[in-house]
Amino acid sequence: MAENIPPFLLAQRVRNRIIEILELSSSYEEQRTYQDKMPLVHVPHEVINQWEDWVNPLSVPELVAPVFSQEEVAAITTFHAVWEDVCDKTPNPLPDLSALQQGEHWSRLRDAACDSLAVLARRGRFPDDAPLTSWP
Repeated sequence: MAENIPPFLLAQRVRNRIIEILELSSSYEEQRTYQDKMPLVHVPHEVINQWEDWVNPLSVPELVAPVFSQEEVAAITTFHAVWEDVCDKTPNPLPDLSALQQGEHWSRLRDAACDSLAVLARRGRFPDDAPLTSWP
């Protein structure tokens, strides 16, 4: 039986996944740790594909108040624009993580993720298990 998830709770879960992806994208150290723990996973693909799983042109209109502030949506949209540009300029297939981390494009992605994460971190994560009744 499918779980009936209230819309605000679903949005809170999406918010938390976006924050997690920005955390991974913003930290070379976290990317290397992930690669070390999961050697069969190609972390560059994870960084690129996880973002697209949660943020794309069709999903951005669903990032609404009160779960997402206008400033947070702007930060997500800004990161998405950098992400698209990096995707366009990065070789396909993606090189290994160490090669990407030495390049200009991956550095731009990391910097944009740091900027966007800083905006979302002001209010932080919301509960995954219960919709908020008052908003930070």
